[in-house]
Amino acid sequence: MLKVYIYGMEAMDIFADDRAGDLLVRLKASERIILTGHRGPDGDAVGSTLALWNHFKEQGIESTVVFPDAYPKFIHWMNGHDEIVLHSDQPELAEKLILEADILFVQDYNDPSRVGDLQESLEKTKAFTVMIDHHQRPTDFVDMMFSDEKSCSTCEMVYRLIDRWGEASKLSVDTASCIYCGIMTDSGSFRFPSVSAQTHLIAAALIETGMDHSVIHARVYDTSREGKLKLVGYALSEKLQVFPEYHAAIISLSIEELDKFGYEKGDTEGLVNTALSIEGVNFAAFIHDSSDRVKMSFRSVGDFSARDFSAKYFGGGGHHNAAGAASTDTLDQVVSKVIDLLPNYLEALDYPAP
Repeated sequence: MLKVYIYGMEAMDIFADDRAGDLLVRLKASERIILTGHRGPDGDAVGSTLALWNHFKEQGIESTVVFPDAYPKFIHWMNGHDEIVLHSDQPELAEKLILEADILFVQDYNDPSRVGDLQESLEKTKAFTVMIDHHQRPTDFVDMMFSDEKSCSTCEMVYRLIDRWGEASKLSVDTASCIYCGIMTDSGSFRFPSVSAQTHLIAAALIETGMDHSVIHARVYDTSREGKLKLVGYALSEKLQVFPEYHAAIISLSIEELDKFGYEKGDTEGLVNTALSIEGVNFAAFIHDSSDRVKMSFRSVGDFSARDFSAKYFGGGGHHNAAGAASTDTLDQVVSKVIDLLPNYLEALDYPAP
């Protein structure tokens, strides 16, 4: 079994007590197991749920993955993608599955509000609920909570849980590929501070299953539509606003601008990080229209908390240096609000970038 290291120091594993074993016993006795992820699923949400779905299936345990809505095409390759139930496509079935579940997994989110229109069913279910998540400040709404904010991803935690069950040696290429994708995408290709020695040990173990990490990276990052590239070019050349006096940068896109380039989910992935990469910029925001709200992504470096900024002014959340939020205000109102707030944080943002 892998030892747990957090920032180079051996630490207590949250899976080290009896709960993991108790959960496995409960799983083997259950018939209706549902795995859920947050609205706007990303690589970690999809990877962590499909990893357990694949592993359970290989161990003779049936389960179903339910998401509030669709996710980018560049992660459609994961085994089990075609079996996922989307509430946006099949609302009655998705709600029925959650309400009638024996065990319900809450993965890569820690508050019921993160599942959008599935929230009511989530709150009404009589299922035994299990959280596996690495975001900060979890809401205590589940029966069994595995929460580790030091983990770089929920997929890393899924591997640790499987390892705790003594089943890491049984990992298939399909399961390993799902886990690797989630770790890779949520860790910024292993470059974020949350990546630990343990993260690399897990990656090594995944590669030893025979899965091809270079192919996974290419599927996620090296496959682009022409429209996507033109949208990114437009966003950087026409919509990037840099505020050197506040060490900040903002990119905003309206629904009309997105439609002009045939926007698809995932096309703007990484734009906020590109803005943050500008020399002298310590805080970046990407703000865009969607069908029913304005979405925000915030990134920061150093001590400035993107999470606290998001939570205080927009009711959002996430990690210290990476957070998100949504608003029913107009795009212009949200952008103006963010710009107006920058002078309040001049001192906090005025420090040398690493």
